[in-house]
Amino acid sequence: MILTDNDKALDPATTPVDAPPSYEASSGSYPAPAPAPFPNDVKRPPPSPASPVASGSSLASSSSSSALKSPPVTPSWFNFASPTVRQVRATVLGLVRDLVKLPPSDQSAVAISILKSCADACAANGLSISTILQEKSVEDHTPLYWAIVKRPAELPEQQAGTDLLTTLLSLSTPLTPATTSDIRLACLLTSDQALFQRLRNSPEFAPLSATDEMLLDATMPPDDITVKNVGGEAGQEGAFVVDFAIVRFQKRMLVSKCIVLDFIARARMWRLSFNVSPHERRRPHLPPPGTWYASLSLLENSPPTWLDSRLLVPAPPESATEPSGSGFASGLFGPGKPRPRPTLSVRMKATEQLRAPGRGPGHRNCVIVLLDGAEGDVGLGGLQYAGSPYIAADETLRGRLEARLAKPEADCVIC
Repeated sequence: MILTDNDKALDPATTPVDAPPSYEASSGSYPAPAPAPFPNDVKRPPPSPASPVASGSSLASSSSSSALKSPPVTPSWFNFASPTVRQVRATVLGLVRDLVKLPPSDQSAVAISILKSCADACAANGLSISTILQEKSVEDHTPLYWAIVKRPAELPEQQAGTDLLTTLLSLSTPLTPATTSDIRLACLLTSDQALFQRLRNSPEFAPLSATDEMLLDATMPPDDITVKNVGGEAGQEGAFVVDFAIVRFQKRMLVSKCIVLDFIARARMWRLSFNVSPHERRRPHLPPPGTWYASLSLLENSPPTWLDSRLLVPAPPESATEPSGSGFASGLFGPGKPRPRPTLSVRMKATEQLRAPGRGPGHRNCVIVLLDGAEGDVGLGGLQYAGSPYIAADETLRGRLEARLAKPEADCVIC
């Protein structure tokens, strides 16, 4: 069946700044500010109007009349001795904008050093680098969005973990829902499923729920999702296959009552979830309380589509066979040869086009099937019982979703 469904950014105009005394009112008791120290490996920029800092942030020229009693700024990327809070914020925004505009090949370790210097300057002046980096300050998007959009599909191995996106993400946490949505949009636009899964498994981007955090220790691998687009044969246009592995499936279903798998396939973002219907049913369309069910839906910014799919769960290798018979015949003629266990399956099809949420009332955006199966299906009901032969010895459930973006037919989904 198918169913419906900053820390506030600092404002330069309102940020309180203690104004320095006018030059006329001062008695010359303000000593000349000492120049900010520069590392030995970085040459100090010449004091000219064309310096990078001044051009990037349109800072006012430094003079004795603007000196403030503020903590000294140690980073070398700021060409002013005693900046105000607004000047630091404007400079950081300008530097970050310039960094994400660079080609990926030029986003070297120097760029990462600049970001860390920005973080030090913000900390010295009571600013939050996380809040600044999550502002939509670059063409109505966050710097994280542009770092993803401009990121090469195949990042060189020597840059893994030290690229601009990784540094931005580490300095931006904790992420707000708006920033997370901006990141998801960037991954969708680039169809970068590999990067999306890397982010999805990071605690900064998608932290575990409180119950899952109690159930899953740090040594356990995260849920694994692999997507492969299928095409080239008649009837397989727009088809894809998703292989997944869910750790501690039964225990998480019994305690957390919800397991969510998000992925990108065919220029759309999807959510496959396994759920236990709550006893306090807030939505009338949900199955009876305590029922195990699977749900498949589109997520935000995904175009509408038809869907015909099948959820499959094969038996793990260690329990792939079962005895061929029992009872009188088995005792008389022996147990016979073991036979392979059937693959469990359930059909998931849309009777109307699926649509992403937020596209108006009455739009359908979710397919729900009971794990007990339906007519013509083997069903997945056995997954909820202790000792199920379809759950691996390490408590991992491995399955597959085969899908085709087409109007459902009576035949199989992907043959």
